[in-house]
Amino acid sequence: MVAILLPARKHAVPFEGVPVHEIFTEGFIEIPILGWVACGTPIDMFTQADTIHIPKRLYRKNTYALRAKGDSMQDANILDGDLVIIEQSQAAEHGEKVVVRINQREVTLKTLHLGPDGVQLIPANQDMAPIVLNNADVEVLGIVRGVIRDQI
Repeated sequence: MVAILLPARKHAVPFEGVPVHEIFTEGFIEIPILGWVACGTPIDMFTQADTIHIPKRLYRKNTYALRAKGDSMQDANILDGDLVIIEQSQAAEHGEKVVVRINQREVTLKTLHLGPDGVQLIPANQDMAPIVLNNADVEVLGIVRGVIRDQI
């Protein structure tokens, strides 16, 4: 069994009020799985070449998937091994869950907090501390649009 989960967002949820049968009749679209992203200590992004079919409602221009590695986002319902659906974007709003590159090297998935003194990357795990950085050290790669979990 596979579950499709959506992050808490400020904007409308793509499946809200939509009957399940309508999601399936609208069809699916194939997107690439580009590799792994850290949900913990930032790591170099591992690459792979694979694909997954997702509901068309989750698809935006330049959508891809990354497999989560780690437990820093567990309280945001993103668990180790989940496929995270990402909309490629170089900009994000305060409070969005994002994939970022730190110092043009390491990649992580966290909640973005923008402040006057820089950027905080906030984990969704109370046992982990935020990562505090200067604006120039952070590059947004994409925004989380959904999570797919294999529940077998």
